[in-house]
Amino acid sequence: MRKIFKIASLLLFVSSVFAQHRESENILEKLMWDDKMLNIMIDTRIDLQAEFQQDDLDEIGFRGQTFRLWFVGEIIPGIRYRIRHRFNKPQDPLIRDNYSSATDMAWLEFDIGKTWTFTAGRQPMQFGTFEYDYNGADIYLPTMVNGDIDLYKTGVNVAYKFSGQIMNLQVVNSDATQFATEEYKNKALSVNVLWVGNLFNKMLRTRWGYGALQHSKSKFYHWITMGTQLNIGDFTAEMDYFSGNRNIDYSSIVDSTDLGLRYVHDRSASLNLKWDLGKLKPSVKGVWNQRYDKAFDSNAYISKGIDVALELYPFTNSLVKDLRFHVAYVYTNIDFQGEFSGLKNENTHIFLIGTRWLFKAK
Repeated sequence: MRKIFKIASLLLFVSSVFAQHRESENILEKLMWDDKMLNIMIDTRIDLQAEFQQDDLDEIGFRGQTFRLWFVGEIIPGIRYRIRHRFNKPQDPLIRDNYSSATDMAWLEFDIGKTWTFTAGRQPMQFGTFEYDYNGADIYLPTMVNGDIDLYKTGVNVAYKFSGQIMNLQVVNSDATQFATEEYKNKALSVNVLWVGNLFNKMLRTRWGYGALQHSKSKFYHWITMGTQLNIGDFTAEMDYFSGNRNIDYSSIVDSTDLGLRYVHDRSASLNLKWDLGKLKPSVKGVWNQRYDKAFDSNAYISKGIDVALELYPFTNSLVKDLRFHVAYVYTNIDFQGEFSGLKNENTHIFLIGTRWLFKAK
C-alpha cells in the first residue's frame, strides 16, 4: 500500500510540474505574441555632421546619435512596464542601483483606481521643463543643464491625477558625483515634486518641478525646473528654465587639466518655437546658459546658442510613419568670464543632415 501511495504521489508531483511548465510556456507565448503585453521598438538616429570651430573645419563624419532598444507593455489593465537600454553608451555597472549605466529605464507601473499611479524601478528623475521630457533623438541643441545632468535613478514615484492635472512625488537614489559626496553617496536620496499641468483645453501646459538632492547628511542641493508650453493651432512655443547647484568638472571647456570637481550654480533657459505643417515640421530654438563657480565667486562662462531645423516625415504607413529626415544648423558662442576671462570666446557652427527611425520590431 505504501508503494502504491509513493508511486501515486510521485505521479501527482510530476504532473503538477509539467502543468506548471505548460502554464509558464503559455504565459511566455502570450507575452511574446500579444502586442499589448510586449512591444519591442528600436530607436535610432544617424547624422552626417560637420563642425566648424572659429570658422575652421574641426571635424566631419557620420555619427550614430541614438541607438536604443525599448520593451514596453501592459501585463493586465492597470499594470504596465517599460525597459529602455542604450547600445552607444558605456555598459558600466552601477553598484548601488544594481543596473547598467546604459539602462535608462526599467520600471513597473500600477494604477490604483482612476486617480493614483505608483511607479517603481529605474526611472527619470521628476524634473520639470519640456526639453527634459524629450527623447534625446529629437534634440539638436540641448541646454547646458539638460546636456550633462545625471537623469536616471532608481526609486518610487506616486502620481495623483485630478481635473487634467498630474502631481508627482518621487523619492530616488541621489548618488551621482554631481550631487552626493563620496562619503555619503550610498545613503543619499532625492525628493522631487513635479506638476504636469493642462490648462484651457491643452492650450497652456506646464512641467514645473522642484528637487532636493542630498549632498551630505545635513546638506541638500536644490533645483528649480520650470517649463511652460503654449499651443495655438499648428504653432507651439516652449519656454524652459533650469536652476540649481551641483559639483562638476568643466576642465574640457576651459582647457584646463587640473580643475577637478567644482561647486557651481548652473542656470539654463531656452525658447523653442515649432510648427506642425503635416509632413514638414520646422523649428527654431534659442538657449542661454550661465555657470557660476562658487569658489571663484564669479561666472566661469556664459554661453548662448541657436538651432534652426527642418524635419520631413514623408510616409503615412503605420510601420514607417515615424521615419524622418532632418537638416539642422546649430550655432553656439561661449563667453569666458571671471578666472577665465583671458580665454578667447569660442564660436562653433554645426551643420547636420540625417535620419531618425523609431520602429516597432514586434
